[in-house]
Amino acid sequence: MRKLLQIVCLVTLALPAGALSARAGIVSGPRMIDPPAVLGRDPLGTDSFYAFYETQDHVLEQALRVDGGWIGAGTEISSQYVLYDPAQRTHHTMTIVFDAPILGVASGGRRLRRSDWLGVDGVKYKRFRDRGKEARDRYTISDDGYSITFKMRANSPGDYFRILTAARGYTPPPPPIEDDPPDTPALPEPGAALLFGAGALAVRRFARQRSR
Repeated sequence: MRKLLQIVCLVTLALPAGALSARAGIVSGPRMIDPPAVLGRDPLGTDSFYAFYETQDHVLEQALRVDGGWIGAGTEISSQYVLYDPAQRTHHTMTIVFDAPILGVASGGRRLRRSDWLGVDGVKYKRFRDRGKEARDRYTISDDGYSITFKMRANSPGDYFRILTAARGYTPPPPPIEDDPPDTPALPEPGAALLFGAGALAVRRFARQRSR
């Protein structure tokens, strides 16, 4: 048994770093698969969420449109494609957790088409009607940005999403620096207070003498 463990450890150490982190983007949620050669209508036909990795650690040369806004040029992103393709109309809820913050989601047919250049080389992303989510489908991103929850009602041709996260080399920003406390006025030293009091008394006496 000890010899077997030693062999496993040696094999693990011999693997390149990229092999160990190749699927570190999605922590939990859908079933991870290799992408189908063709992504069209109803590519799977099963009542489960599936996902696969697309372009990873890519720096955007221009801003990318996503639901509700844009991801700015110069941002380093990773792309994940999520599929939900039940054979019959089905309700399903799924939470997907990532190891980097979610920057945006493309859930409509047009936004998926315009971001298909982030797809896997050799995979044919077909254009078809009703690609993306349906009107009653909903998703919410957690407050910390690391997970997304889908509430779906789908059947043919399925629901499809592209989730863009920060690149895997993402470093969380440091906590905000608290503002310095306001400066408090310095209290005069006891000796200075006595000198000030004596000076004020002398001024009063001088004023009285002049008034006489």
